[in-house]
Amino acid sequence: MTASPSGMGPTMSHRPNITIGIVPLSTGAHCGLLGAFAIAEDDSNRVVFMETPDVGVIAEHPPTIAHIAHTFDSLRAEALPRAASRDLIRKRAEEHDRSD
Repeated sequence: MTASPSGMGPTMSHRPNITIGIVPLSTGAHCGLLGAFAIAEDDSNRVVFMETPDVGVIAEHPPTIAHIAHTFDSLRAEALPRAASRDLIRKRAEEHDRSD
């Protein structure tokens, strides 16, 4: 973590369009370990950006987008709720600050 807890609080709480959900280690292997992805959409278009160790790919193919959306929903189901994720991040940041 690069921010102190005092610096993180306003950053996290002033971004209502961003939700962070922590998938606990106790979950074990899950589909999020396969690589990073982002889903972007507006009123008329939806695309997915996926990363592998050596390349990033933009996909506009509806079945691919549907598969990634399902992956996202699966991860969201495994993640801690928003408040619990926020509290865990703050707790770890405080522990990190104390260790410096």
